[in-house]
Amino acid sequence: MRVQQAASTLAALGTLAVIVFTWISLKQVDNEHTLTREGQVTDRYNAAVGNIGDESLEVRLGGIHALHRIMEDSPRDQPSIVDVLSTYIRSHAKKAKQYTSVVVEPSSDVQAALTALGTRDVNHDGIARVNLSGADLGGAYLVGAKLAGADLTNARLLGAYLSGADLTNANLGGVNLKDAYLRGAFLHEARLITANLDDAHLAYADLTNADLEYAALRDADLTKANLTEANLSYADLTEADLHDANLTNANLTKANLKDALTPGTMGLPSGRP
Repeated sequence: MRVQQAASTLAALGTLAVIVFTWISLKQVDNEHTLTREGQVTDRYNAAVGNIGDESLEVRLGGIHALHRIMEDSPRDQPSIVDVLSTYIRSHAKKAKQYTSVVVEPSSDVQAALTALGTRDVNHDGIARVNLSGADLGGAYLVGAKLAGADLTNARLLGAYLSGADLTNANLGGVNLKDAYLRGAFLHEARLITANLDDAHLAYADLTNADLEYAALRDADLTKANLTEANLSYADLTEADLHDANLTNANLTKANLKDALTPGTMGLPSGRP
């Protein structure tokens, strides 16, 4: 009887040993695969960064597309790629000339980098932030772009396409958005101090709590825009279209509403215009 029990115990221990050994072996294989994948991603990353510095446009484009794919495949590398692509755009989109009305669309490589940044999964950004300050991005296609918290100070986005873009809490101080398309854009708590939004298309845009002090909004289309608690002090809204806009609790101190169209506008103080 004792011999049978001992045999059964040994058999059970043998089975357990096999299971443990198998688990350890599988774990080692998995770790090796992980290391291999990480090594491959590192090689891809280094190659892509090298390519975006190439003189050939085609090679640079390949490098940008490679970085875009790496962000999708390796979320841990996304913060550094956001910084790399932001720097690339600032370097290749020449310093903004704020006062020219000529729109020259971004080169194909700059537009590709903008697309990569605008379509990324922001949940993997970590502490990285898109920084396009001072860049000339006139005519850029950024429809639906994910630019919440981005630094766009003094950038030139003349005639840019930003409909539905998320610019929540973005810094747009001094930006030139004249003639830009921002229909339905999210600009909640965006900082737009001294921004040029003349003739901009802002219908249905969310500008709640936005800071538009000294902003130029002449002839801007703000139809059904939400400007609840926005700061519009000293803003120039001459001939702006404010049909059905929501200005509840907005700060309009010294704002210029000359010839502004305001039928149906909510929250407009009495006596204006």
